[in-house]
Formats: sequence, C-alpha cells, structure tokens
Amino acid sequence: MSDNIPEEIRNLNKERFLSRKKGDYKKADRLRKQIENLGYFITDTNDGSILSRSQTEKPEKHNIRRPGLLAIFGSGEISSSGRRIHEHLVKPYPSPVKIALLETPAGYEDNPHHWYLKLEKFLESGLANYHPEITRIAAINNDVHGGTNDAETINPLKKADYIHLGAGSPSYAIRHLKNSLALETIINRLKNGVSVSVASAAAIAFGRFALPVYEIYFAGHDPSWMPGLDVYTEFGLNISIIPHWNNREGGTDIDTRFSYMGEKRFQKLLSVIPGPTTIIGLDEHSALVFDFAKETATVMGLGNITLLGSAKTEIFHDKEIIPFAQIRNICYFPVTQ
Repeated sequence: MSDNIPEEIRNLNKERFLSRKKGDYKKADRLRKQIENLGYFITDTNDGSILSRSQTEKPEKHNIRRPGLLAIFGSGEISSSGRRIHEHLVKPYPSPVKIALLETPAGYEDNPHHWYLKLEKFLESGLANYHPEITRIAAINNDVHGGTNDAETINPLKKADYIHLGAGSPSYAIRHLKNSLALETIINRLKNGVSVSVASAAAIAFGRFALPVYEIYFAGHDPSWMPGLDVYTEFGLNISIIPHWNNREGGTDIDTRFSYMGEKRFQKLLSVIPGPTTIIGLDEHSALVFDFAKETATVMGLGNITLLGSAKTEIFHDKEIIPFAQIRNICYFPVTQ
C-alpha cells in the first residue's frame, strides 16, 4: 500500500476487508465504490489489497497475483459447446498446456477412472492445437497412500495450467476433499493464476450448501442440504450450485429438473435451506465463467443460467456478463418458521 494514502482511505479499506471477511459483500462493494469515488483504486491480491491514487498509478507488477478463471459447468464437458469453454480456459497459457484431471468425486464407483479417461481423450482431440499434456490423478480417497492428502500423488496439480474435476457424487467429493491437501492446492493455484473448472458433483460440492443428489434421488432420503466445501467464498461469493437445472432425462414420466430433484422435492429443499445463499441453476450444456480480477461472470453454452433469490429470479443467456454485485444482491433466505 502506498505511503501517501490518507488515513481516512486506509481505514475505509480496512473496513471493506473486514466486511468481506464477515461475508457482508454488499457493504464491501459499497465501500469499494466510496473509495473509488474519492479518487483511489483498489487491486485485490492473494495477500490483501493494494491502494493507489488512481488507475493510472498502478501497483508494481510483482505485487499482483491475478487469479485464474473458474468455470462451473451445468453439464456438457464432453460436447462441442464444452470444448469451446475448455479452450477459453486454456488460451492464456503457452503450448504445451498442462492439464490435471482430479478423479476424487467418482471414487465411490467400481471404475472411477472411466469418465475421466473419456474426458482425457476428448481434450486431447478437442484441444489438439494447444498440444495438451494431460494427467489423470486417481486420488479417490482421503485416508490412503495415493489419496487426496498424499503430496506425491497430487503433485501434478502444482504444475498444471488447467485443473478439472467433475462427475461423481457430491457427498463423496465433500467427504474426501474436505480439509485435504488436494483442495488446498486447487484453491491456491486458482488464486495464483491457474484456470479451474468444476462440473456436476464437484460444482455442487464446492458450494456453500450442497445437494446430496444420490441420497435423495436413489436412496429416498428426505430433501435436505449438507455443508459444502464453500470454495467460492474464498473469492467473495456465497453461492450454492444446482447443475442439470433443465434436465429432461425423465421425459414426460419423471420430473428430473433441478439436478434430478423435480419441482416438488426442489420446493421442499428451498423450504429447508439452512442459511442465506445465492442459488445458481445451470442448464445442460452451459457454464458460468468467473473472472475474479474483473468481478464478473460470463455465460457460455447452449442454455441459460438462473440466479434464484427469495425476492426475485433472474435468467441470463449465452455471452451475457453478470457483475458479482448482481450475484450477491440475489439471495435466497431461509424460510422463517
């Protein structure tokens, strides 16, 4: 922070920092605008924030760590629309681009490698111009050698330009990624410029509250939420993700919208949500790409993105850009009993 910044501005920035830490992002956004209206510019970094007198007085480059892009897929990682999104995420990096696929969410399956092997082959072909070097990381457990806490196993995450994790079970992913070295590494890499994408189970697991899809849909558990990994809060966003928002696999017989919950169960889920959060619904073959440096999210793909709050719902289409402030302003609150 520059030595010639007035104490008043420093104090406003400290108040903004504390507001972000408490999750009061509306107040933090208001304080940012107040600081900028007074003629000062804020650059957020991994270690805090840097104040400068105006946008023409930029902080020194070596102090800035620009976060990477984060894409949340509704589905369609292996499709023509998905290929376009993967390409958007790897474009900033020199060839050969290094890609790491973390298989943890599918660890409960008899063959947890099947889906990620298909994705590997798809990326080898679809991103051929970038000469991808792809590593599948078979860290399918958190308490065994070769698991999510094994430094040697997850080392490819530290070398990757682009990290993806997706298909599987949300609850399994939470159980085996929570407080793990793998998750810590992914968050740190994202903060320091690596692109990350999450889909399906991983997209749900990364949220503030997570939907235990398999337990409700297959085992018949009552509709409920579980605490998610809350990764998005690391970047100032209190969001909970529902992929497969417009799913139609059940045809006319079974309502499989809202990640296979259907309308009736989804309304029950809304009535028991444990705390305030912005619910983001992602249609099939769609993604929302977050640029943390710009504090915007861009819709990509064939479907829509829905922001669901208690007071209003907003729907966005391909190529539309959503400011973070707008995401934070659409919040779903628990129902008062």
